[in-house]
Amino acid sequence: MKKLTYIQGAFVLTLTNLITGSLSFIYRVFLTRAIGSEGIGVYQLVLPLYSLFITLVSGGITTAVSKLIAEQAPKRNYRNMYKIVKICSITIAMWSLILCTLIFFNADYFANHVLKDYRTLLSIMVFTPAIFFISIGGVLKGYFFGLQDVNPPALIDILEKVIRLGGLLLTTYFLLPFGIEYVCAGVMAAMATGELISLALLYFSYKLRRTSIVVNTQTDSTIHIMSRILKTALPLSFSGALTTIMDMVIAILIPMQLRTAGYSNSNALSLYGQVTGMVMPLLFFPFIIVVSLGITLVPAIASSYAAGNWTALSKKCNDSLKITSVIAFASTALFVIFPWELCRIFFKCPEAGNMLFWMAFVCVFEYWQFTLFAVLNGVGMQHVVLKNSILHIVISIICSYFLIPIPSIGIYGFIIGFCASAVLVCLWNLVDLKRIPQIRMDYRSIFIKPFTAFIGMFIAIKCCNLYLTANGIHSSNMTISSLVGLVFFFLVLFLTGTFTAKQLKSTFAIK
Repeated sequence: MKKLTYIQGAFVLTLTNLITGSLSFIYRVFLTRAIGSEGIGVYQLVLPLYSLFITLVSGGITTAVSKLIAEQAPKRNYRNMYKIVKICSITIAMWSLILCTLIFFNADYFANHVLKDYRTLLSIMVFTPAIFFISIGGVLKGYFFGLQDVNPPALIDILEKVIRLGGLLLTTYFLLPFGIEYVCAGVMAAMATGELISLALLYFSYKLRRTSIVVNTQTDSTIHIMSRILKTALPLSFSGALTTIMDMVIAILIPMQLRTAGYSNSNALSLYGQVTGMVMPLLFFPFIIVVSLGITLVPAIASSYAAGNWTALSKKCNDSLKITSVIAFASTALFVIFPWELCRIFFKCPEAGNMLFWMAFVCVFEYWQFTLFAVLNGVGMQHVVLKNSILHIVISIICSYFLIPIPSIGIYGFIIGFCASAVLVCLWNLVDLKRIPQIRMDYRSIFIKPFTAFIGMFIAIKCCNLYLTANGIHSSNMTISSLVGLVFFFLVLFLTGTFTAKQLKSTFAIK
């Protein structure tokens, strides 16, 4: 089997996530049009709780397993790898069964007293099995990511999303006449079914891979493995849980504070649905590339850091941030110039474009934040990730609590908090990363050059769009001018030496 570099692995995962993300985005558009802003608001109430339980069960486990497997891979200590997977799987299975049982029998409490909407009851009961399937699947994915063998989980994700999308469309079609709560429950049922299929395929792939390798080597003790796993996973799990709790608090806080500002319950839930169900999915759709990079970056950084290969470590940091900047700046240009058009085309809700416009300005900071978290995790600074995640939560909640009730600000109080936390946490991550003097950051390459390309793209799109509209071309002006802008963007990147043909050839040459 040919080994992929972390960028090649990220490229494979990006293609996978583009496919699966597109499928999810298509369904989100379909669901939004079917049940409207209020229905999406109910759906968005359930998701943070769902994410919280997943984080409590398996948060950080994929990263922890991939990091440990990456350390064992150069030694070819396969017996230790299998022991890591076995111990993690048994522990996670026992913990998830306990938590899932508690969730199922207390669903009424979560619906009526936590989310404060009885329409979420069925969804909470139905999504419980998915939590168990996801937790075990996270261990197996960590095994493959640690070996830099992303193909099995990537292909399985695509198949699972296709099956899930079919189930989602069918359940929505048949359950829509029964009301929003039944549609949301049907969505969760389709998700649980998809996760079960994904787990079965991951286990089958793991068994195939395992039976082909027989090497007798010594293994670490169970206590040692558990301590290593917990040392990495617990801070990440706690960080993820806090972030998810923040999402839940925001889900309750935004409608509540909007009502305080004078909005009706329906209008408050509608605005919440716009910002979380329309604007955020658009803003973070290109983010799937950055997520893919982060998944493969953690074990790659951990491997170089453990070996003391500082040159490779610095290169990986700079290359990953350079790619992140390219994605972020290109996305920012499109979101800033065409926010209303994008919201009208995808959601038939052009008024949501106002929120997209302002949130787009911190796109680069939000994207950088994730990549920097991946680097910090790779060098064993999980406590820093936790600290900065708490900072992000505090800023967002304070701004939402105090600014949203002001009638002249309203929903933009949440946006102010989102932007402020993105900038401050990103800068704080950079400060923390400077504590490792061996990592040398090339800001000219990772920020200034991509920003220059962004300016060229912005001007090109604006000029092209003005020319097209002045000549009566309105139906395809956004598509044409965006393509012209992207051509200018990548042209400037090559002219400034941000990327070279030699670098691209070296990056995608299979070793």
